[in-house]
This record gives sequence, structure tokens and C-alpha cells, in this order.
Amino acid sequence: MKNNSKNLTFIKTYFIIGSILIILFFVIYTNSLLQQVRKELEVFPKIYARFAEVSTKENIESDLLEIILTEVIQKINYPIIVADAHNNPKYWKNIDPTIIINDERLQNLIENMEKNETNIVLKEPVTGEVISKIVYSSSKTIKRLKFLPYFEFGIVILFISVGIIGLAILKKREKESLWIALAKETAHQFGTPITSLLGWLEVLKTKTANCKEVELMDDIVQNMQTDIHHLQKIASRFGKVGSEIKIQKANIDVTIQATIDYFRERIPQSTKQVNLNYINKAEEQVICFDPELFKWALENLIKNAIDAMKDKSGNIFVITYDKGDKFYLQIKDEGCGIPKKAQKQIFKTGYTTKKRGWGLGLALAKRIIEEFHLGKIYIVRSEPGEGSTIEIMLKKKIVEVTRYVYSKS
Repeated sequence: MKNNSKNLTFIKTYFIIGSILIILFFVIYTNSLLQQVRKELEVFPKIYARFAEVSTKENIESDLLEIILTEVIQKINYPIIVADAHNNPKYWKNIDPTIIINDERLQNLIENMEKNETNIVLKEPVTGEVISKIVYSSSKTIKRLKFLPYFEFGIVILFISVGIIGLAILKKREKESLWIALAKETAHQFGTPITSLLGWLEVLKTKTANCKEVELMDDIVQNMQTDIHHLQKIASRFGKVGSEIKIQKANIDVTIQATIDYFRERIPQSTKQVNLNYINKAEEQVICFDPELFKWALENLIKNAIDAMKDKSGNIFVITYDKGDKFYLQIKDEGCGIPKKAQKQIFKTGYTTKKRGWGLGLALAKRIIEEFHLGKIYIVRSEPGEGSTIEIMLKKKIVEVTRYVYSKS
């Protein structure tokens, strides 16, 4: 919980400091652009001022060209061309250096610049005769100003998106932290009654040692031992949540067979006949996985298949096969099937169609397979009234490393 508090403080700090930095950046950047625009705009008033000075002189054209050379050409850093009244280029700057005086590309540039209305025509004050033309392209500063609103909008969107993602991650970690705490507390609570049950089981063994129906009592005691052992495993599984677990090579067939044998003896057969079948087609049985957690996921899938049968008799098939470096396990039932609308929801935490369900079984199976074993779990097919097929895919060989069932917060 302390980490969650630190993360929340970090998110708040991110928004406050980030907002201040973005505002400062926009102010500084916009001011720098405005200063550049101001300097560029100062050039043209100077041209007209100097033009007014020489307008009364006889040799106006030569004086005008000198002004253009000194006041314009040397101070501008964007493409500009000075031409005479007949559009013959005289001087230019910031143009492709390979262009020469009679190059057609120069004329094309002049025409394009005139179309964009980025030109100045200098006329003789008295006669109105055109003396010279100055055509130019938009400066880099103007282009940057055009894109400034989009740039600022993009920065703001990015800033908000990062913040939202951060909040989503924080919320997810808080939820996982709650689940970890709940799981560990559940494991702790399991411990006391299990220990007590083991003690009472020993008492039962002693008291029934001379019972007339010894075989029956032995069978009952054996089944009780199996269930208590199963409870111990459940407590162990909950205790593993949020803890380090090392994936190692093991025989997956042994785990699957043990799970199926456990369910075969406990499937309710009062009003229906459900057969649990195991078909092993896999050539390679030893793969990298955690037996206890994989068994947990498999149990949830088998329970789901049994529940899907409802009051209907039929078969449940557990089929394994392999292709290349992948190991596959399918669970096929002949139950009620999954509606199409629900097929995208069944692996989400909290989704259930049962009156007393918590919606955790399939969600937990998905986490164990995908987050812990880096595999896949998905619906192969499902038709209402005809049953469903869910498949697990595991990589046979993955790096034997320590992982977490849930991310630590």
C-alpha cells in the first residue's frame, strides 16, 4: 500500500510539474518565433523607405538594385529572387546552387512564387512603371508558425495520454495488490482448519482401527486424506500469488492424469452421467511449466466444463497433442455452449453466468497460462446446445526463470 501511495504522489507530481514545463515551453518557443518574425518583417519597411529616398533620382533602377542587394538579399535566410520588369532574374539567394542565370527552373520558381502571392512589385512613383519585382517563399519561421497549433495540440495530447496510462497502470496495480493481500490472507486462514482436520483425521484412524467395516472406513479415511491434501495444495496456491516461482522442466502428463483422476471420483452422477476422458497424443511430455499452478488452471477449466453439462449426460474430453515447439491441451464438452456475445467476456475477471459465481476461475486460468507461462488460452469453437472447446498452448522450451503470478506493486 505504501508503494501505491508513492505512485499516486508521483502521478500528481507528474501532472503539476509537467503542466508548468509545457506552459513555459510554449511561452518561450512562441516568443522566439515572434522575435524572428519581427526581424523578418522589418526588412520590407526598410525597402520601401529606401525606395522613397531614391524615387526622385534619375538612375533609380541601379540605386534600387543596390538597396535590394544590401538591405534584402544579405539579410534574408529563405528563398528569394529579384527580377526586372520582364521577369528576368537578376539576383537570388537560398536557391539550389546548381541553378544558373538562364536556367528554366529559375523561371518556374518565379512563376510559382507569384502564384502564391509572395511577391513585391516596385513601381516608379510618377509614371507607375514597374521597375523591379521581388518574389520569395515563406520563411522557415512562418512555416513553423503554421504548424505551431498542431504541434502544441500534439504535445498536450501526449502529456494527457501518458498521464491517463499512468493512472490506468496505478489502478491495475492497486487491484492486483488487493488480490495478492486477499490471496495471502486466504492461505493463512486455510492453515488453521487444515491443521485441525489433520489432527481429527488421526483421531478417526485410531478410533476406527477395530471397526467391523475396516475396509469401508479405510476408504473413507483415504478419501478424506486426499481432500485435505487437496485443501493444502489450494492454500499453497494462494500463498504463491505475488511470490517468486521458478518455471522448470516437468512431466505434464503426470499433472494432467492426476487432475483427471481426482475429478473422476468426484463428478456428481445423481441425475446425469458425465464421463471424463483423457486422450494423450503428445509425443513429448516433459516441458517447462509449474505443475501446481498449471493444475490449478486445468481444474478451473474442467470445473467449467462440468458446470456447462448442467443436467445433461455426455462426455468431457481432455486432449493433448504437440506441433513443433508447442504443446496443446484441449478441453471439449458437450454442454450448453457459450453465446457469441459472451465469448469475448468469459476470461475477464468478474464475468460469470452462475448465480453464485465470482467470475474468477477462467480469469485466473488465463493469467496463469498467459502471464506466468507465456502461453495462450482461447476458445476454439462453441455452439449453443452443442458444447465448447477451449485450448491451451504452451511453449515446450522457455527460459527457466523466476516469474510472478501477479506483478508486484
